[in-house]
Amino acid sequence: MINRDNSFDLIRHLAALAVLVSHHYVLSGQQEPMLQGYNSLGAIAVLAFFAISGFLITQSFLNTRSFYHYMEKRIARIFPALIACAFVMVYFCGPAFSKNGVGYAFSLESLTDFLKVSAFGRADIGDITRTFIFKDSFNGSLWSLKIEFGCYVLLALALLVMRRAAVPQIIALAFCITTYLCSTSAHPMAPKLLVYSTVGIAFFVGSSLYFYRAAFSSVKAKLLIGILSAALVLVSLNTPLVMVFASIGVSLLVLSLGTLCKDRIIKSRFDISYGMYLYAFPVQQLMINTTALSFYASMLATVAVVIVLASLSWLFIEKPALNYVHRKSRHQESATTMA
Repeated sequence: MINRDNSFDLIRHLAALAVLVSHHYVLSGQQEPMLQGYNSLGAIAVLAFFAISGFLITQSFLNTRSFYHYMEKRIARIFPALIACAFVMVYFCGPAFSKNGVGYAFSLESLTDFLKVSAFGRADIGDITRTFIFKDSFNGSLWSLKIEFGCYVLLALALLVMRRAAVPQIIALAFCITTYLCSTSAHPMAPKLLVYSTVGIAFFVGSSLYFYRAAFSSVKAKLLIGILSAALVLVSLNTPLVMVFASIGVSLLVLSLGTLCKDRIIKSRFDISYGMYLYAFPVQQLMINTTALSFYASMLATVAVVIVLASLSWLFIEKPALNYVHRKSRHQESATTMA
């Protein structure tokens, strides 16, 4: 199933906007929108990202001739834009908004922050956020990237051993067990592991479903899966197993809707959802804490700025990096065929 036969691009862009809206409440010191008895709007949107990623990344791995070329594409998708975002955060926002001003850009601290953010580390640039409402991080969205990249590697290594649907299913089951144990545990690490394990469920449910894509190719099958998935979410609310069953239900619902509807808007012409995810949080931090804009005005201003930054990221960093890797791969395939 190729990308233009679904609406995954559209869903990812809507999910990026949902994360932005959800974070705007938190960063403003307000209550984040929640699905009562389950999770926040932003967390559900992240599950959508991971479910779609699991589905498409499985397709990518199975259609790539080697682990090396698979990882080459994954690195090209994640790191160039992340490193550019880290550079903007540290060497543009740092001098403009840190207490040390321009001096921050020439300090060892700035280099450490740049390398840390570029390598999936915490983006807690305290020099910038020390007076903000939310002081813990300048870009709190980046936590999910290391988990997603870890899922890429885990999936590939597991499928190298055996290319069967049972492989992602077993991993998804392991994440379900971990999710349940964390949701009932009082251990201080349990909340963080709970978040990680729920997105693991989403990713490997998406991967598992890719193996059965032919079984739900009909409209009736997709509608049935969508209805049953929504029912699974609803009946699990306020139960001890909600984090397991609702996460599975959300993932299946997203995938069924994504394959049921064909995108007539984006149609694979562009993908700024990753750039939106990278830049939304720091732009929100600055809009909320350094301007006099109201809640909704700062949200709208954030959306406008983020779309511009994400578009620049796509046009000048992400798309060229991906094109380079694909051209290189095609050239190597041609050379191998001629040899």
